[in-house]
Amino acid sequence: MLSVATPVTTVFTLTGPQDRLRQIAGERAYRTCAPDQMAWETDTTLVMTLENGIGTSFLGHGHGLAHEYPDIAIRGMEYFDCFDDPDFAKWEGGQLVYEADLTIVFSILFPTDASQEWAGCCANFWHRSPALTAAVTENCPDFDLMPLRQLTGPEPGWVQTTDGFATLFLRLPSTPDAQDGLGVVFYPTLGRFTLMTRIDRLGGVARFQRQTYGQISARCPELRAVLRDCWKADEKKRRKARQERKILKRKTQKESGEGKDILFDLFDPDPWVI
Repeated sequence: MLSVATPVTTVFTLTGPQDRLRQIAGERAYRTCAPDQMAWETDTTLVMTLENGIGTSFLGHGHGLAHEYPDIAIRGMEYFDCFDDPDFAKWEGGQLVYEADLTIVFSILFPTDASQEWAGCCANFWHRSPALTAAVTENCPDFDLMPLRQLTGPEPGWVQTTDGFATLFLRLPSTPDAQDGLGVVFYPTLGRFTLMTRIDRLGGVARFQRQTYGQISARCPELRAVLRDCWKADEKKRRKARQERKILKRKTQKESGEGKDILFDLFDPDPWVI
């Protein structure tokens, strides 16, 4: 059976006196990473990057560095294949300050920096956790959903974007400190909706769940006309997609002899729905 390796990137950012960091760079060469994978971000900031993992757990390796160099502040980050579900951590004085394993609920290209005229920023929505605010604020300082207020949306208070597979309708938090934002994700070819509730400015989500067209229309009456137009416009696409899935399912069942193949989990856009 063939296995496919998942690219893993681990980054440790060390902050402290330059002379001390130079000493650490010499000691950690070929232990933590090769010298060409070390870079000076500033005179007092050394960045170590490790591709395809480090042969030990991310937190375990960070704990080791923090224990060996308690006089240095260390920020760690690890992510899988294009920044999916990143893990952030920070150590000071040899002690862990925070650790946040950010699980992505939904992600879509969205110009979170409204001054840019291209959708080059990825808006992520994560399971809310106690360490989320500290992790995102410190490691992704430019990430903020609130500037999206400047964009024109389908209805007052709402903004909209799509990547061709899913369409997001987002009602931003009422104030920068509020957690009352609302998100509606529509998958046109699948005819499915996901509702994200209590969104904050950093994309933290309290709950997300699959909803029907009728449930979304009742919950967000101001979007009824927009949702109706989207639903009708993609009716033919949904019919064609259903036919293709049925054909592929029959073919896979015939070849595997199983009632259900794991491949069909790929057709579920939100398999972790509560």
